[in-house]
Amino acid sequence: MRVASLLARALAAGLALTLATGCVAGTEKEKPADAGTMDIEFWTINLKKNFESYINGLIDGFKKQHPDAKITWVDVPGNEVKPKLLAAVAAGNAPDVVNLSNSDLEEFVPSLTDLGPYVTEEQRRAYAPNLIESLMPDGTLIALPWYNGGAPIAIYNTDLVSKAGLDVSSPPKTFREALAWAMKLHQATPGVYGMNGIPNISVMQAEGVPVLSADKSRAAFNTPETTQLLTAWRDAYRSGGIAPGATVKDDRNYPQTLENQQVAFSASVMPFVLNNIEKNAPDVFAKLKLGSAMTGKAGTYVLPDQQTFVVPKGTPNPRFATEFALYLTNAENQTAFCKLVAIYPSTVESLKDPHFTTFQPGKLTDEARRIIAEELPKLQLGFLGTGKDDRLQERWDENMRAMISGRKSPSQALADAEKEWNALLAAK
Repeated sequence: MRVASLLARALAAGLALTLATGCVAGTEKEKPADAGTMDIEFWTINLKKNFESYINGLIDGFKKQHPDAKITWVDVPGNEVKPKLLAAVAAGNAPDVVNLSNSDLEEFVPSLTDLGPYVTEEQRRAYAPNLIESLMPDGTLIALPWYNGGAPIAIYNTDLVSKAGLDVSSPPKTFREALAWAMKLHQATPGVYGMNGIPNISVMQAEGVPVLSADKSRAAFNTPETTQLLTAWRDAYRSGGIAPGATVKDDRNYPQTLENQQVAFSASVMPFVLNNIEKNAPDVFAKLKLGSAMTGKAGTYVLPDQQTFVVPKGTPNPRFATEFALYLTNAENQTAFCKLVAIYPSTVESLKDPHFTTFQPGKLTDEARRIIAEELPKLQLGFLGTGKDDRLQERWDENMRAMISGRKSPSQALADAEKEWNALLAAK
């Protein structure tokens, strides 16, 4: 699954739970310089239907601070954001502030304003360092982090784990431990598999594998250490630790799942999965226990999708546009948004709010929020910043599916992926 769809699924799942009660090279025409204009056009993604009151409240709050400001809000369907913005930038008519997922940023970097001159050090420190620093390639601040779908979590079926003789109160902490646990579980309970998943790029990043050269011109993952990692995943698949259906391209189509109790645990999944299980299999939901997601040598968790705000080049008043983006993403406004839907903030102060520090014992959604709040400081953005991330990840995943199913050896899968990545990276 491409990362662009993950946050949409998180928002949809959160809504069900909480509301039921070509690369542009900066060639656009410059707008007339007018340092004094206070007109702002800003775009969001798929928010108007369910969050119109919240966004209008933000606009009203900003206008109280700036009575002369004129704020025009445009809400854009997710699949239209990139083509619409590409066209606007090319025509020299880009909006002043735009909501973009980090996975889309790479296509627009040459056309984005460096926000550094307009953001003080104090304002910068308001954001989690691991999230804002990822938005500063070569020291240039290309975006401000907004909300995200949260850190991954681990989910265990306590009945299945106990039947296998394993201790759910002492679960694995790393992917390597999870693979060993999964194989033991399948051996003890034939017909039940350990977990789903393939060693995707997020796993490699969590393991500390350098996937690209420093200049991002070549693949860097083809090493003996990576071969050993992949061999462990292949062996787990052969031994039933990983379910046979894990080779499907879309994880929504796994034939063996937590819901049908054919797998016993998930090592690293986004939290919206909980909402799906509660809705579709409440009897299974009652058996679940949560834990921190698996990680690797890097000790980090990979965040596939971070929403941001950018200021395209050519805006008449970049300082004022940046001020508006800072306002939209400040701790108070992010915290309020997180209380409306199951999303998570990028600001340090937000995590100190009782919403993230007070929990009802025994309630899984509260437990998930507690775990995620603890993991947020350990998040790293998953995007590579090549402008070709989707295609690179697709070729990696295809080789990994071939590897764990036995159609390729780990060394051959790595060699083929390396060749395909280098060809893609070299292509203009």
